[in-house]
Order: sequence, then C-alpha cells, then structure tokens
Amino acid sequence: MEPKIFPHPADIEVEVYGKTLEELFRNVGIFLCDTITPRERVEERIKRSIEVESEDLEALLYDFLEQILVLHDAENLVFRDIKVEVLEKRENSYYLKATLTGEQFNPEKHESGTLVKAVTYHEMKIGKKKVNSEEVWFAHIVFDI
Repeated sequence: MEPKIFPHPADIEVEVYGKTLEELFRNVGIFLCDTITPRERVEERIKRSIEVESEDLEALLYDFLEQILVLHDAENLVFRDIKVEVLEKRENSYYLKATLTGEQFNPEKHESGTLVKAVTYHEMKIGKKKVNSEEVWFAHIVFDI
C-alpha cells in the first residue's frame, strides 16, 4: 500500500501503512530512507543495528527514525532495506530492534533526495484504520525539511 503524502507548506507530511506494527515501522523507515536518497542504486554492503526502547508507540517511532537520521548524518550512510527483528510491548515500554543495510553515500553513484533535518511529534499518530476495506496500521508523521 503506497504512502499518502499530504500538501504541507514547508515540510513532508505523510501517512504510511502496514499490515502489522513491524511492517508499519519498516515502511515508515523505508519512506524516510527513500526520501533522503532514492534506494534503487543503493547496495546492501554495510549493516547497522538499531535498538530503541520508549514509553509509547509514537515515541518508539520517533526514536527509531531519529536513529536512522543519526546514522545518515554521522556516518554518511544511505540504506536500501530495513528488517524489524523485534517489536514488542514490555511492562512499561515498547522495544524495537532492527537491522538496516546500505552503504556509504557516493555522489557519483547515488541521487541526492530531500534533506530531512528532523522527525517531529507534530500531528504524529499511530493507530488502525480501514483502507480499501482492509484494516491496517497507519502512522501519520511530519518530517522537518
């Protein structure tokens, strides 16, 4: 199911879908990665793991996406794929472990996409809804560009 992009005067506002929470988080992460650098020319040469634990699903999504941005900014990495290995509710928190595969950004090989400065909590929402008569998970999120 394709993400739905909303008109926004200065940022990227999007709603992303998944049949499961794991698929939703993967799809939002893929949307972010593809926004930064279109993934079709990115090879899977480097692996990075992300582990985050947060008080609720919105905070977990924020922390997960923020870690992707940190890896991109600090190590100049771009990613082709994400595998969410664990997403579970714990006693007072949610925990996520994911593996990202990609490579160093190379301007001679990779296209520059949109510079995403930050993930925001503005209008962020995670829940379930019917889309095309199918109940799916959705995440509504705004990226600061």
